[in-house]
Amino acid sequence: MSARTFLREPIAGVSGRAFRRQPVAAATARIFLVAGEVSGDTYGADLVAALRRLRPDVDLPAVGGPRMAAAGARLLLDSSGWGVVGWTEVLPHLPAFLLRLSQVRGLIEAAAPQAVVLIDFPGFNLALARRLREKVPIAYFLPPMVSTRRGQRARRVARLGMRLLAAFPFEADAYRAAGADVRFVGHPAVDRVRPSAPPEVTRGLLGVPPEAPLVALLPGSRRQELRRHLPVIVEAMARVRVHLPVLRAVLLLAAPHYRAQVEASLRPAGIPVVLVEGGTQAGYDALAASDFAVIASGTATLEALCLGIPGVVIYRTSSLDYWVARRIASVRWAGLPSLLAGREVMPELLGDSLTPQRLAATLVDWLADTPRRIRQQEELRALRAALAGAGAAERAAAEVLRLARLLGPEGSSTIQTT
Repeated sequence: MSARTFLREPIAGVSGRAFRRQPVAAATARIFLVAGEVSGDTYGADLVAALRRLRPDVDLPAVGGPRMAAAGARLLLDSSGWGVVGWTEVLPHLPAFLLRLSQVRGLIEAAAPQAVVLIDFPGFNLALARRLREKVPIAYFLPPMVSTRRGQRARRVARLGMRLLAAFPFEADAYRAAGADVRFVGHPAVDRVRPSAPPEVTRGLLGVPPEAPLVALLPGSRRQELRRHLPVIVEAMARVRVHLPVLRAVLLLAAPHYRAQVEASLRPAGIPVVLVEGGTQAGYDALAASDFAVIASGTATLEALCLGIPGVVIYRTSSLDYWVARRIASVRWAGLPSLLAGREVMPELLGDSLTPQRLAATLVDWLADTPRRIRQQEELRALRAALAGAGAAERAAAEVLRLARLLGPEGSSTIQTT
């Protein structure tokens, strides 16, 4: 099989489908966006919508997912299923990774954009940035976190000459100290993650009795995370129901194509769990109506923070990857709320500490202790102020357009910005 043919075939774990080339109308403004995984597609969609508001005429070819396409990007490749975690997961997919990298680079060169925007997805996007260095202006929205790890990653990223659009103040400070061109724009979750209905209304729609405790389950956005986390969660929930027979659960699916995998994992335990698509208003409403959450470390912990929902952070990976992660980490915590606070806000069960017994005990203890949950809620709501308020996507879009000379003194725009 030739490399050209291989690129059109599904690749297990990191595959995406190539969309048919759509005709491109003549455009004076073109920005190419590259996102990966479900979270990148979600927040990339916010950026796409903001770019459209600032420059309705801009052409936005993209490697991303269905949410970016719905927001107005011209999708060339669907990368929402490309994510893998850790060296033991990445190495088997290295040939596919290199082929995809070459393909995306070729798409960018063919599009000849005024700027490229990389969104999250650091393993792929940093490799792409090295190949595009000094060929086209590059902005990195939600760049890789560097303040929480040892080593010189911030300096290595800074040397790539990109404009970094940081989501957190401590990340902007770390990059600035390394000599990077960085702007603190905040996180788009502040705008996106809001409830649209009172908790009692949502609980009624979910079929949850008023007296029943409701636990939200957010097991992760990658297949490997689901495979490692769901068995532990299922067994833990079964143990908790012995103590709390009226317990109910809602599981937020990171993407619809995970439904079959999740249902197969839940079926043997016989646990009543309502499935709701995450990253949607229904998903945010379900999380906001919950009493407690079990959250895989990552962006979902930030969503819980925005809604003020207490929870426990979990994560399990291979022993080798966990050992490497602990060696390079410069902080004790994995959850974003604790990183923002500089102290533990949400309890964490990581690596070998994540067992059904410990997770069940954590759930029973926290569900029985309402004052403790209220204290964590108050801490989470106070931390929300550290995310720079509303408008992160608009601030990021304005920086992208300025970099591309499409906004401000060097360009033109349909609106005025400050």
